[in-house]
Amino acid sequence: MSFRYATVVVAASLATITAVVVTAMGSDEAGAALTTVETCDGDAIDLTNNEKQTLDLHNQVRANEGLSPFCVQPALTEAARAHSQGMLDTGYLSHRSLDDETLEARLERFGYTFSGYSYWAYAENIGEGDGPLGTPDALFEYWMSSKEHSVNIFNEEFHEVGVGVRDTGSEGGTAMYTVDFGVRY
Repeated sequence: MSFRYATVVVAASLATITAVVVTAMGSDEAGAALTTVETCDGDAIDLTNNEKQTLDLHNQVRANEGLSPFCVQPALTEAARAHSQGMLDTGYLSHRSLDDETLEARLERFGYTFSGYSYWAYAENIGEGDGPLGTPDALFEYWMSSKEHSVNIFNEEFHEVGVGVRDTGSEGGTAMYTVDFGVRY
C-alpha cells in the first residue's frame, strides 16, 4: 500500500523550493455536502465536508501548538480546487500543471497576487489516496508524519489557506487533495 503526496514552500526572500514526492494511493466518498465557513475577510464560502474536515484537522494541531488558526482565503481555495481537479482528471500528482504552470503562476491566475506587497510567501501540500487512504484523516496523518509537509502546517507566518478536495465520486475511488498556504503584507 502506498500514498502519493508532495509539498512545496516558496517565500519572496527564499530562492529555494522544497518539494518532496512520495508514492501513495488511497480515498473516501465525495464529501460533497457543503458547510459554510467565514473567510479571512469576513465573507462566507462553502466547503465540502472533506475540505472542512481537512481545514479543521490543520487548525486542531495548530491550536495544540498555540498557533493561530488558518482562515480560508477564497482565491487560494479556488486555486487549490482547480489543481486537485486537474490532477484527478489527468491522473498525475505534481505541483506544476501538465502545461508546466508553476504554483506561483496558478495562485496569481486565481487572484492571489503578490504585486504591491512588501513580503509574501506561499506553500503547498498535495496528496492522493484511494478508498480509506483518501480520507482527510489519512492524508493529514501522512502530511503530519512528513517533516517537509508538517513544516507548512506549523509555519507561524501562514495565516491564509485554501483547501481543495476533489474525487471520482465513487465509493473507494481516488481523491486528490491540495492545500495552499499563504501570507502577504
